[in-house]
Amino acid sequence: MKTGIVIGKVWATKRLDELPGGALLEIALEEGRGGGDTGERLIALDPLGAGDGERVLVTQGSVARSWFKDPKAVVDALVIGILDEPRKASG
Repeated sequence: MKTGIVIGKVWATKRLDELPGGALLEIALEEGRGGGDTGERLIALDPLGAGDGERVLVTQGSVARSWFKDPKAVVDALVIGILDEPRKASG
């Protein structure tokens, strides 16, 4: 799994029937836990509704594809969580 920041949406006027419903998001991947921008970008299917600037958790490969019942689902990257900002302990 990787973390990243949503930096935009990808619009597809035509999609394969095997592509499940959801938005396609452009994500800037982070180094380690909340580290800086790696410069790497990926496109992930988002069934959760993440917005620009939100930090997300992404899984890739067979794990992403296996989330869907259709074995023909054409998904390589999937947003599986919208992360809250870390809170600092008081005191």
